[in-house]
Amino acid sequence: MQRPTAKAVATGAALLILLAGCGGKDDSKGSDAPKSADTPGTPAPPPVASFDPPRGLTAVAAYGVPTDKAAGEDTTLSAGMVGQTALVAGKAGLTGRNIAGQHDPFTVLSTEKPDTITTNDHSDVMPVQLDGKDVAAIAYTQTDKGNGTQKAKGQVVIQWIDATDGKKVAEVTADLTEKFGPGTVVGSVGSQAYDPATGQVAIGLSANGDNADKEGSRSFTVYADPKTQKANVVPFIVPAGLLNGTLVGAKASNSEGAHDGTIVQYDGATGKISKQIPTKMDYLTPSAGGSKHAYLNGSAYVPNSKSMVYTFNSGMYSVDIATGTLVGETKSTLGTEKAYGFTCLADQATAVVCSTGQNMGTEEIIGIDDSTGKKVWGYNKNSASRVVPVITGAFHGVVYGKAQDQPVMLDAKTGADIPQPSTAPSTTPSTSVTPTHDGNVTPSSGTPGQDVGSMFGSDMSLYDPKLGTPAPTAITPYGATYLQDDMGDSYDTDMILIAMKPTA
Repeated sequence: MQRPTAKAVATGAALLILLAGCGGKDDSKGSDAPKSADTPGTPAPPPVASFDPPRGLTAVAAYGVPTDKAAGEDTTLSAGMVGQTALVAGKAGLTGRNIAGQHDPFTVLSTEKPDTITTNDHSDVMPVQLDGKDVAAIAYTQTDKGNGTQKAKGQVVIQWIDATDGKKVAEVTADLTEKFGPGTVVGSVGSQAYDPATGQVAIGLSANGDNADKEGSRSFTVYADPKTQKANVVPFIVPAGLLNGTLVGAKASNSEGAHDGTIVQYDGATGKISKQIPTKMDYLTPSAGGSKHAYLNGSAYVPNSKSMVYTFNSGMYSVDIATGTLVGETKSTLGTEKAYGFTCLADQATAVVCSTGQNMGTEEIIGIDDSTGKKVWGYNKNSASRVVPVITGAFHGVVYGKAQDQPVMLDAKTGADIPQPSTAPSTTPSTSVTPTHDGNVTPSSGTPGQDVGSMFGSDMSLYDPKLGTPAPTAITPYGATYLQDDMGDSYDTDMILIAMKPTA
């Protein structure tokens, strides 16, 4: 890695302050030692509470995430949780904070050359294990503006970051020029898949160009392996599931009347295709990847000259990732007058929960046993006794979400409601902060004996369940996180990262 220029270092330092609230460290200076280790003789901090899975959560910290106006962070922020670390990802980089405040916060920048490299988008945080460590994997799509007479080019950077201290475990850059030629620029991340046991990741992307359809850049996979530290670009296919280097994905024109939607099993490192399963669908897109199966939505319009009613053939395919076997197709119970598609969340164990969305709400929810790929429960908006919840997260047999402006939890295996203990936040008073000349704040330093609600820039006065139902999007045995809207009175704060501890 080249040493950054003085200007790049200055810009990076500003972003560290921006993301970590003056409490962060860069990836080369982080430490996995608890705060108590800084002072000899200080007692070790108490163990961090854990429940696997959490069936009760309460807010313990709230961090204002300042708006990075240059990067347009307002449309890209996402929350994550890996091990004991609550994370917020943006175009500028990834910031992590220990759920109990027992380690310094850290920030890892998306690029050390912000003057010449623009980050366009990022994936969600992917929790993996490498050599026994909790690691956060994240991918960035970027545009390298070029130097001298070199043309601008697109690239995808994948980082694997130790979730404890923020040190980079590995980093891989996929240069899109090698596959698609110069000038190919990719924008947003379309889909993502990862293998928690190996740390391998696959990102589904699209780039427009003069010969995008012919070259395969309109739909392609970037696969990367932290062990080999190599990346491979596979054109024409976007990933749905990944297991030990084997991928299942979708190959389709995704246009009316194409009927060419094909499920593909392929090798990430080489791009070699092992199996192809035609579906004859017009549209075929990834929905989610479980521990064993990949799930893909398919739909096609069915013309009927004798009726004015539009009819659609749609359903979600379940495919065994290791063998490429099509296990089955799940149809919506809401009829055929719309092309219903499922959005799914895997619980990182044996269950997958999916829901359909319509007009900013949900109309149907189903649960799938990922060991078989088969639907085991479900209901829709026509149920006489139940409301279909908006699902936000899933972890080890529990589904998290919200219904009627209240947080809810469901048993992922049966769909039954799980009674919840109180979710009232800790009553720790708000931290005192000192404004700096540039509008940022300097948090008071913390010790392991203090409550996390008043450490490292946390301000619990920012927590407001009326600005977003406390439904977590990322969960581990040590806690959970989600992004809450800001207080609405500041252009400098984009979102509020809420950290929650498990209580049951």
